[in-house]
Amino acid sequence: MKKDIILNGVQIGEHGFVPEKIIEEIKERCVDYGFNFASLRPRGDAFPQEYFIEWAKYLAENKIYFIHNYVTQHAPEGMECRLTAETIAKMREIAGEYYLGELFGETGSQFACKLPGYYVDRKGVNEMNRVDTEEYDMSRYIDRFRNFRLKRYDDMKSAYEGFISVLSKFTKISKKLGTPKTFCVEANAFAKHNAAAGIDIPILEICPGNPDVLVSVFRGVAKAFDSERWGTFVAHEWYGGLRHDDPLKMKRLELTYKYAYLAGSQMFLLESGDSGVDGYGMKFDEDSEVCRNYKRVLREMSAFIKNDERPAGGPKVKVGFISGLYDGWAGKWGRSCLYNQFFREEWGYGDPEYSWKMLFELNEKRTWSEPENYGEYDTSAYPAYGLYDIVPIETDVDHLSEYDYLVFLGWNTMTGENMKKLTEYVRRGGHLVMSAAHLNTQTKRDGKYIPIDDEFIEELFGSRHFGEIRRTVNGVKFRYDSLDERIKYPRYLKNGCDAMFSAGYADYLHLAPLDGETIAYLADGFVEKPFDFPAVIENKVGKGVATLFTSINYPGNHSVYYSYRAIVREIISASARECEIKVLGSDCVRYSVYEGNKMYLLNTDYDMPVKVKIISGDKEQVVELESLELKSVQI
Repeated sequence: MKKDIILNGVQIGEHGFVPEKIIEEIKERCVDYGFNFASLRPRGDAFPQEYFIEWAKYLAENKIYFIHNYVTQHAPEGMECRLTAETIAKMREIAGEYYLGELFGETGSQFACKLPGYYVDRKGVNEMNRVDTEEYDMSRYIDRFRNFRLKRYDDMKSAYEGFISVLSKFTKISKKLGTPKTFCVEANAFAKHNAAAGIDIPILEICPGNPDVLVSVFRGVAKAFDSERWGTFVAHEWYGGLRHDDPLKMKRLELTYKYAYLAGSQMFLLESGDSGVDGYGMKFDEDSEVCRNYKRVLREMSAFIKNDERPAGGPKVKVGFISGLYDGWAGKWGRSCLYNQFFREEWGYGDPEYSWKMLFELNEKRTWSEPENYGEYDTSAYPAYGLYDIVPIETDVDHLSEYDYLVFLGWNTMTGENMKKLTEYVRRGGHLVMSAAHLNTQTKRDGKYIPIDDEFIEELFGSRHFGEIRRTVNGVKFRYDSLDERIKYPRYLKNGCDAMFSAGYADYLHLAPLDGETIAYLADGFVEKPFDFPAVIENKVGKGVATLFTSINYPGNHSVYYSYRAIVREIISASARECEIKVLGSDCVRYSVYEGNKMYLLNTDYDMPVKVKIISGDKEQVVELESLELKSVQI
């Protein structure tokens, strides 16, 4: 079985960059640790090109793969890039495979999540903050991206394309000069935007936000765009916790590395902490207990990676959540305003973006009192094989077909091309779940609801659209079983039942099934009534099933959230019930499964050991995990 090639190392230059001392720092922080990866972050004014050639030679001689960051993005005044084409060509000649390329950084944060003047004092910024300003000239106030203008946009499509156009200016320069590959580190969910702008390798800044969610974004994007790898950047000094002397902060560092490894990361890069800490008004030198702990975690994780043989190909994943066309959700970290369109309320986070909060409930078991939780075992916390991906709608149908289930959550502008692709996914045997909100063709945040043409709705969902929209406070009754035999909705057959999941007024699109089946209805009483308004419609297309929740409100709307969540949670539970490998136990455990049924188990509990039961066919085994322990198990 082929073993994964994993790169592990540190960034050089986070707390100061002196060209004459870089080789010494590489030796102390990379060579002496036995690392095989480094990132060089040059700072300040331009300096002789010969330094880069010298560093490339030293790194290659020590078999250390390397990238350089911000050489184009933060080029010195008067230069389009800190490196010349001749220098890049010489580095490629000298270092060969060890020279990987250029790392860009935090472009999604900068171009899509940050208020003008975020990184500077407020003096002079107010003139940029007028609602009637057509565009902000930020070049006088911020040196991170020279001549960057923050524009006003009318709709999600132009905002999405505007973001891509800004970043692509940098990637085009890098590629023109001959850089082997372009990388981009992001602390948010903008990996697919970066890929569209010319980034070859996505790297997650893993510490901010929710790693369970964001790792799923980057793994999904790497698959969709056929990236040769994806990685994790550990900016733990800043984002692992606000207090450097907090014991839990160091435990969090261990879990960060171990979870990323379990989840399939092939690149690990520590930003800082091992050679000094200087943030939040606290400062520690490399001999302090704080920095010694960083070094300990680095050594222990490095030893684990070298001694373990993780199979190539990444972890098995069978459930995907679709990131729709022009979706601008950043993923918990950063300002809650889309594409930097500040001071315009319609661009603030709303129902489409709140839909993603459903993922923040995954990896947590349903409470014992929730009657819709079905099964011999409680499989409600994790999907099959323990992980899910967040999959760009731009993904081709061959890659989509690797997932048993695909579920829409955030913003989507539907197109005929994507409807055809989704229909083909179902025809091949997939199970698709979406709401009528995801059928909207609008690109404007406050636009009128205009669904995709009837012919597409009829083909995928076997239903005819009447154009009527009903606003009601009714609940939902699941009257029939799903057309997918794996799915066990909380349905009743006769004698009536209570309507479930009512949570306020919502709007529903009137669809009449043709070939499709009405699985659930809007209802307001216990006893049987004539059912005239479907809440959930399913349709068999080829080998698969398409499920439509008929509300035109995005699932993040409080009134429909609980109904849509019931479908999503059953998808998760069903995928795990039907999986040949089941993991039972505490929801503090994270797990993944690779080819050859090699499993990784991680106890994320800070304090307590746990036991988990693994069921595979008619065999069972119990595995004990100490607090913070990562263990590999052969099933």
